[in-house]
Amino acid sequence: MTFRAPKLLLLGFALALTIVPKALPKFRLDNASPAQAEAAAEIRIIAFLARNGFEALGEERKFGRLVQATSGNCRLRLVELDPNGSTRDKVRLVTRQHDRTAFIFDGIIYADQPMVRTALSQSWTRLLNRIGVATPQKMVLGVAASDGCSLEQLPWNEMADDRGTGNLPIRELSSHVMS
Repeated sequence: MTFRAPKLLLLGFALALTIVPKALPKFRLDNASPAQAEAAAEIRIIAFLARNGFEALGEERKFGRLVQATSGNCRLRLVELDPNGSTRDKVRLVTRQHDRTAFIFDGIIYADQPMVRTALSQSWTRLLNRIGVATPQKMVLGVAASDGCSLEQLPWNEMADDRGTGNLPIRELSSHVMS
């Protein structure tokens, strides 16, 4: 004797699970263009580095925006990466021979991009934004650091907690960004 009810119930649940999110009104956290989003991310990165004693400046490269920072004999090159992992090789484009590469996500340093975590975080954020819960996307950074840098000593959790522009006023932040 077979029961069709559980199969139909499961099919109905799966159908509802796929149709409901598509029927929800599309909601975006902001109407920023990709260029404005990159500039906002760059400002956040530069503000974070400035708060931690680095001289930082941003510049445009063929692959996108790059932030270079120096403090003593420490040289950092940072790029924002897509959470889905499609651009994780951008960090290797800015790495020099003896540099260490690392990936920063949610305040934690990784040797390689934690693609499952970043992709799930992006999907969850998109779902929350679609149902009307304004949630900013967590930043994924690729970092190339010189031998004189100790990435572990920087408070990366501040970047994870900082959903805006940090403690510096916008006037001061814009003076840090040099294109």
